[in-house]
Amino acid sequence: MKSRETKNSIQELKLIQEFEEIGALFNQGSINSLSRLQEHKPTNLCKALQMGYNTYTDKLRNPERFSLEDIIKLSIVTGTDYRKILDVIQKEIKEKFKV
Repeated sequence: MKSRETKNSIQELKLIQEFEEIGALFNQGSINSLSRLQEHKPTNLCKALQMGYNTYTDKLRNPERFSLEDIIKLSIVTGTDYRKILDVIQKEIKEKFKV
């Protein structure tokens, strides 16, 4: 596992063309649950987000575990507004915890 010093900073991340489809799905409102991202190149996406596969899939199942940094990274590599991702997470948390 990489230490924090060797991880790329958020400023070093950029849109990755293979994930543009995911960004389009967020922008269209087609993603209602982050677990749906499991269908879209999960191994490559977790590497782009700089997290292990098991951590990534756990966070997809439990979106409340996504940090703000994770959300921003996801928005950058998919080319979508972070607020769209937050909206999906917020909706899932409300349903899960009945708040």
